[in-house]
Amino acid sequence: MSRHVLENYPSTHELYPVAVDPRAVLNHAVSVVLATVVGGLLVLFLITPAFAVATEQSRRTLGLAAATGATPADLKRIVTAQGLVVGLAGGLLGAGLGSVAGILARAMANDGSNVATQFPWWILPVGIGMAALLGVLATLFPARSAARLQPVEALKDTLGPPAEAETGSVSRRRAKGMVGPFLIVAGVVCAVISLALPLPVPDATQSRQGSGQGFGLVVVLMLFAILLTVIGLVRCLRGMVEIGSKLASRLPALPRLALRDAADHRSRFLPAAACILVSVCAASFLAVNTGSLVANENDRTGQMVAGGRIVLGAKVPVGGEFDRLVLEDAIRVLGSEMSVTGHEPIFTVPKDGKVFVGALMPKSNTCPEGQGPSAASALEPGVPLECVDYERAFVPQLSLPWWGGTDTYIMDGKALRASGLPGADTAARILDAGGVVVNNAALLSADGTVRVAVSGDSLPDESNASRVVSLPGAFVRGFAPPLTVSAGTAESLGVAGTEYVGEYVLTPATLGDRELSHARSIVEDHTRLARVGSAQFPHPRGTTAMLLPLALLAVLAVAAVTISLLLARTQSVRDLATMHAVGATGPFLRRFTLIQAGVVLLAGVPLGTAAGLGLGFYQVAWNRRTGVGGAWLETVPLWGPQGAVVLAVVGAGLLTAWIIGRPPKEFARRGLD
Repeated sequence: MSRHVLENYPSTHELYPVAVDPRAVLNHAVSVVLATVVGGLLVLFLITPAFAVATEQSRRTLGLAAATGATPADLKRIVTAQGLVVGLAGGLLGAGLGSVAGILARAMANDGSNVATQFPWWILPVGIGMAALLGVLATLFPARSAARLQPVEALKDTLGPPAEAETGSVSRRRAKGMVGPFLIVAGVVCAVISLALPLPVPDATQSRQGSGQGFGLVVVLMLFAILLTVIGLVRCLRGMVEIGSKLASRLPALPRLALRDAADHRSRFLPAAACILVSVCAASFLAVNTGSLVANENDRTGQMVAGGRIVLGAKVPVGGEFDRLVLEDAIRVLGSEMSVTGHEPIFTVPKDGKVFVGALMPKSNTCPEGQGPSAASALEPGVPLECVDYERAFVPQLSLPWWGGTDTYIMDGKALRASGLPGADTAARILDAGGVVVNNAALLSADGTVRVAVSGDSLPDESNASRVVSLPGAFVRGFAPPLTVSAGTAESLGVAGTEYVGEYVLTPATLGDRELSHARSIVEDHTRLARVGSAQFPHPRGTTAMLLPLALLAVLAVAAVTISLLLARTQSVRDLATMHAVGATGPFLRRFTLIQAGVVLLAGVPLGTAAGLGLGFYQVAWNRRTGVGGAWLETVPLWGPQGAVVLAVVGAGLLTAWIIGRPPKEFARRGLD
């Protein structure tokens, strides 16, 4: 392709139609919508508390405006205008700094490209517009509160009774209390309906330009599901504090005061609790996605070893004897610096041999031409066979690209046990007894045997097999070789000779991350001819790099709870000063502030965790439904990181409350705004 074409890429209507999978497009659209909505809500609820505090501190100014003739709509516009100005200013500043940083980084790369023509300038007005929109949306709740101000009470700078008196009937108040749960149920119903809609059928004649047709209803239902659920959760926060204040009469003095304070000052309680809710929700959502992604990748990729085990292979195979000498020498050096108890060789059927063997599906349980067993059928023993198109059938990828030979591996039971994979011990006994090991449960017959085709073709199947034998079989989930036999079984099937491919390294115990890294550095420093293999994802949480986004969201959640409580402190400092003036001791005020923070955390953290789990399960359900990128058989919440995020948020909130709960050094006098 010429440089001119790269710099002047043809427009969409000038390109040849490209067939695409509409399911892949739908899955991509679902992921983009979920990520965009979650990110937007996170930013929105992070800045809402600041506008809520600013509005609360401007009560006298707004009351004066109302007393001189400003209508509730005017008061709303005043607060909304503040949000618009702040959003525009932040958007312009962010766009400017981001553009300069991007251009400088590209210029420092010095790759010869034209920065001015390749920079996505269209993103600047979009980003500024989104910042302004978020600024306006963040003021909706504060503007609503401002419109309800009573001028006299605002000028006196006292709370006063609300403009909307709570004098309705009991049934009406109960109906209002049910709005939140009803909205959550409506959101769940929308989510279920979106999952139940029929998926688009792939069409080879469908071009990229028409691949997005018919997805509008799914996206609309998804947006309704998320927005209705979020609004319902916020309404539930309000209902929770109202119920808590009514039940507070049976509680000790401090919890009773804290709950009633939250009910009386919703303008500072609700934004803080909602901010914590959304921050924890985003972290929980990402934890579910990360754990499920790791489980899905493990199902898609065949492994030679489990976590904490190592295996060696030649980077560039030269010959069996030479490669074995190189790897045994590397193991000797490795054993001189860390504990190694032995090693077990791995062979394969020679690719230049005359006899090849391969596993066949049971005669009574086969798939039609062009189809194969699904991942669920292949990874779950005893599951009814489900046949899908070969493009979506279970074909695990090899995680170690340097293994040679064919798809049939030859090793003994000791080598298989050294892999450390689940079920390897039982499979090793069957292997040593003359059986075979497969990585596809659909190959096992009802009586526990596997049909093995013996052929002179390198891809043995039913049509070219010279004979088919049934041997005892075992299934090892996640094992890389489709078929594994012992040396004796291979010889009895007519396989002459073997091809050496690597060595399992035996250690007294499974190795930790540092020990694995140390072993790799020892071998790589000693020789460039050997490669160290280990599990692609040694832990259910994946690699350390995969946890960085979750760690950043946890830090953001901690910052959110800290800032929210600090902002709430600016509104409650006069109350604390008054309590201190009438005799409240320092320890009493600290305990009161801690319980206040506990009320906010107790309202936001559990709901945020539940919402994040639900959203993560919804994302994985969509991935499983479309089948794009794998079968997504498991939904893994990663309870450990989830608990760490919750503990960090709660700990930061209580620590902040303890620090700011000290008695005021002087009375807080309120001047004009």
